[in-house]
Amino acid sequence: MRVLRLGVLACLVAVLSGCITFFTEVHVARDGSGTLVQTVSMNPEAFKGAMQQLAQGMGGSGEIKETTTEKKDEKGPFSTAQLAEKARDLGDGVTFVSAEPIQSATAQGVRVTYRFADVSKIFVNPKPAAALGTEGAGKSAPKSMRFRFERKGDRSILTAILPPDEKKSETPAPPASSDVDEQQLALLKQMFKGMHLRLTVDVDGRIVSTDAAFHTDRVVTFMDLDFDPLLEKPETLKALNARFSAAGGDDAKTAAALSELPGIKIDVKPEVRIEFAAR
Repeated sequence: MRVLRLGVLACLVAVLSGCITFFTEVHVARDGSGTLVQTVSMNPEAFKGAMQQLAQGMGGSGEIKETTTEKKDEKGPFSTAQLAEKARDLGDGVTFVSAEPIQSATAQGVRVTYRFADVSKIFVNPKPAAALGTEGAGKSAPKSMRFRFERKGDRSILTAILPPDEKKSETPAPPASSDVDEQQLALLKQMFKGMHLRLTVDVDGRIVSTDAAFHTDRVVTFMDLDFDPLLEKPETLKALNARFSAAGGDDAKTAAALSELPGIKIDVKPEVRIEFAAR
C-alpha cells in the first residue's frame, strides 16, 4: 500500500485516526495584549483511544480506569496542571486563565484560555499534537507561528510570521497518482473522518487593510480544514491522496496542495500583515 505522506498532520495520525477538532483563536487588543483560546475535542471513544496510546507511548499500560473527576485531573494532556504548565512554552508573559471541560455524548475535550501581555512574545503551534502533548505547544516547536506588533498613530499593525520549512533532501517525490483501491479509500476515510482544524486571529476593532487571503472586518483565518465534506466523494479522496504523495512530506507543499481543494482555507504566505483601528 502506498505510504500516505501527511505533512502538517502526520503527527496527529500517529496518535489517533481522525475524529479530532482543534481550534486555535488568537484575540489581539489594540495595545498588543490579548488572549489565546484553544479548543480540542474528540468523540468519547476516540478520546479514550488517544489517551491509551499516549499512556503506552510514555511507558504505561495504556489502561484507562474510571476514577473520580478530581483524580482524572491529576495528569494527562488535558489536566489543569499540564495546561497551566504549557503557558511557559507559549511565550514570555503568558498566563493560564481557565480550562472548561467539554463533556457530551458526542464530544469530550477542553477549552483552555491563556492571557498574554505582548503578542510579539508568543508562539503558537496549531497542530493537534501540541494539544495532545506529543509536540511542543509553542517555542519548543520549531515551526510555531510568531508575530510582530507595532503602533502607528491610531493604528495597530500585526504581522503573523510562518516559519519556512527546513531544507529538505532534493530527492524528487514519487509521481503523484490518484489511483487508489477501495481499501485505501476506506483507510483515508478512517484517518480523516471528523477531523476539523482551524487557526484564526481576531482583532479588537476593525481591519483597515490586510493581505490575508481569508478575512472579515475583524477576523483573519489562516487555516480552516474541515475534512468531512471532502470524504463524501471518492474522486475528492483520490485527489487528496495524490496531493499528499506529491508533497513528499514538505509542510509548505502540503498546505499549498490542500488549499487547492474546495472548501479548504489555508493562507500559504510566509507573512500576513493586519492593520487595524478602533471601530
